[in-house]
Amino acid sequence: MEGAGSWEALEWTKTEPVTRSVSHLNLDCLLEAERVIVEGYGVVLVNINVAGTLFVTNFRLLFLSEGTRNIVPLGTIPLATIEKFNKMAVKIQSTPRNTDKASPQRLLQVTGKDMRIIVFGFRPWTKQRRAIFDALVRCTKPERIWDLYAFTCGPSKFSNTNPKVRLLNEYFRLLGRGFHHASKSMIEDESFTFSNDLWRISDRNSNYTMCQSYPFALVIPKSISDEEVFQASTFRARCRIPVVSWCHPENGAVLARSSQPLVGIMMNTRSNADEKLVAALCTQLVGGGQLRRKLYIADARPRKNALANGAMGGGSESSSNYFQSEIVFFGIDNIHAMRESFTRLRDYLDTHGAASSDGMSSFLRHGGWTWGGGNLSSMSASVSTLGDSGWLIHVQSVLAGSAWIAARIAKESASVLVHCRLGSFMSLLLFTTPC
Repeated sequence: MEGAGSWEALEWTKTEPVTRSVSHLNLDCLLEAERVIVEGYGVVLVNINVAGTLFVTNFRLLFLSEGTRNIVPLGTIPLATIEKFNKMAVKIQSTPRNTDKASPQRLLQVTGKDMRIIVFGFRPWTKQRRAIFDALVRCTKPERIWDLYAFTCGPSKFSNTNPKVRLLNEYFRLLGRGFHHASKSMIEDESFTFSNDLWRISDRNSNYTMCQSYPFALVIPKSISDEEVFQASTFRARCRIPVVSWCHPENGAVLARSSQPLVGIMMNTRSNADEKLVAALCTQLVGGGQLRRKLYIADARPRKNALANGAMGGGSESSSNYFQSEIVFFGIDNIHAMRESFTRLRDYLDTHGAASSDGMSSFLRHGGWTWGGGNLSSMSASVSTLGDSGWLIHVQSVLAGSAWIAARIAKESASVLVHCRLGSFMSLLLFTTPC
């Protein structure tokens, strides 16, 4: 991207080019099995106008201050948290002391998933920016998954490193069978289908042919057969049937997940297998017998979005078809609205933050006044911009929905089935629901 920018002239004279070999580096700040791929000297972190050395390792982008040789946190970011990076050339207007036509400053902008926008400036007439850029291309998207740092930093400190083994052990705990211990041989033999009075572990998806985005083992009601599980999968988007994610240790109510039902544009398509599976989530044991508990079906979308999805074959459940259930819509916007709001929030932070990507802090932007300086108009404008991003409304909706679900399980002993926008909910529900 070529263009005129507002960056001040970078102070390249702060450091002198030095020739050193990466192979002879001995940095105390490197982690176990972390190794330097390439380095650049005399680099300026434009956000805070600090000169130093920039390293690309097999784990992170590492920036050390030239004066102290300490890590500069703002300019250091793990490779896995880099969203994108690109080269920029910004033309700096000449000053009275330097009337010669200046060549564009060579910059590298790194956008992080943590909302950071980091800009590095490189010395002209060097190939350091190209070397750093090429190393980032190779290391952020390696040809083999085994080249990731996670697989080279030594053995895991966890006793069970196999994710399937860890998943089964969690299922055993959920079923009250914590004295069982999963093993690789148990998975290979498919001898992990334990059960209790209400729930069982199904191996119907052991080879991922039913649902590619679900795990190999699923916790489902004991009364539902594997054939009924398969029939129900044809009625759910991407075959994501209702499955148990968590069970309250005292009242037995469950938190279940699924995708939207495929009810169609007329909202009248039904599935006996799906209705039976959902109904089984309401079962509870009382005095040696089975009773039905209340079931809430929490659709995270706005109601109008659920109806609109019916035109594409999706939709939402009808309480008349799912006995003793209540449908609740949380009104959370779709992923496209979330992404747009997140982009506006990132722009807001880059504009009003103390270390913005163009090196101008909020202090400079507002004529020497920060929020603490009492410039009411600047503060009002900033708050208005943050509100316009819509991000706080999205966060409020997710937190309110999560708290509501937790209250239904804990206070009413009701089971809850959640679908749509599920990814946003699950990480919060695990923390907000009483254990």
